[in-house]
Amino acid sequence: MPSVFHTLLPTIMAAAMAVATPCTAAAAEQADTAVTGSSSRVVHRVEADYATGGIFHTDSYLNGGNAERRIMNHASAVRLKYAFMAPVGSMQSRIYPGAYQGVGVGFHRFNPQLGNPVSVFIFQGARIASIGRRLSFNYEWNLGLAMGWHPYDSETNPDNHIIGSRATAYLDADIYLSYSPAAWLDVSAGVSASHYSNGNTAYPNLGLNTLAARLSAAFYFGRSPGRQPAGPMPRFRRHMSYDLVVFGAWRRRGVAVGDGATLYAVPGTYGVAGINFTPLYNINHWLNAGLSLDAVYDNSANIYFEGDVPTTENVRQPKPSRQMAAGLSARVEFVMPYFTIDFGVGKNIIGAGGDFSGTYEILALKVDVLRNSFLHIGYSLYDFQKPNYLMLGVGYRFGSKRKWR
Repeated sequence: MPSVFHTLLPTIMAAAMAVATPCTAAAAEQADTAVTGSSSRVVHRVEADYATGGIFHTDSYLNGGNAERRIMNHASAVRLKYAFMAPVGSMQSRIYPGAYQGVGVGFHRFNPQLGNPVSVFIFQGARIASIGRRLSFNYEWNLGLAMGWHPYDSETNPDNHIIGSRATAYLDADIYLSYSPAAWLDVSAGVSASHYSNGNTAYPNLGLNTLAARLSAAFYFGRSPGRQPAGPMPRFRRHMSYDLVVFGAWRRRGVAVGDGATLYAVPGTYGVAGINFTPLYNINHWLNAGLSLDAVYDNSANIYFEGDVPTTENVRQPKPSRQMAAGLSARVEFVMPYFTIDFGVGKNIIGAGGDFSGTYEILALKVDVLRNSFLHIGYSLYDFQKPNYLMLGVGYRFGSKRKWR
């Protein structure tokens, strides 16, 4: 049976390869565009951080409904990260001051019944605002895989509806204050929010959410003293671009039985495939907005069963037209070097009944591979709360005039 590990690992590895080597054509181009007096050296960054905090009690399993009758409160993690930054004074460093991106590994500690997984991830961070010469307010996100959970098992761990597979997706967002006592060192403190989920590739899939305090030290190689960008901000020419994305994934389906209080996993794994065409108005260096035409085929949509509990023998498929839908979504994109974060909210117009009713939401990461091609790593919800499916695919960007790309 396909798992989140088999589904996500090739995509995460390809994304890591796309950003982990600074000596690429993109990095060379940044050196060529540097203004007079600026450095042509890529800046390297090595960081260690520690996060400790608590678990949100989203299910009775975390609040004492487990074999140990223990309330699960504590979560901690140690992460080791390597990143690179554009040469000082390059076009990229002037548009996105303080931006860094790279790969990392994390060691996460929870209650023994959940396990102590190890994560591998790509990440990016940047400065939000400078507070004086040495202090800044920053953000960072991580996206990867966490492996080594103690998942749901009908015999040995039947109460664990939080984690349904040994490998899950790992998503983290941090905000932090950073102090730079020297050009080669940053120390920081902030808040880290993490989410672990298998993206409906296995069942159950309630997921785990944590919030923690974060402390870190980052060591730089090749960073010049001071925070001032060299040269003026490059002008931006507003224009239209057009993104075409083709995606697919596997998923599991759960159904409510009786009064809706009992959920059963439908046997089998179902395929999902879709296409998005998104005209986008490029507003400035950091922001795009537009409307997307979205079409999807979900082999699990509107399935039904005859009897009290779904089994392999009594699950029925509707006609194919009941498993296809097309809709429109509003899109906003946050554009950074190598990565674009895409947010969307939409509604199906064609085939909008049953499982395709309500609204659908999309959160996706576009990872630049070549100048106009990218990997697409996304997830869809519906009605702002219910998990839907992964969106793993490739895309091509038509008409982009962003020079740093």
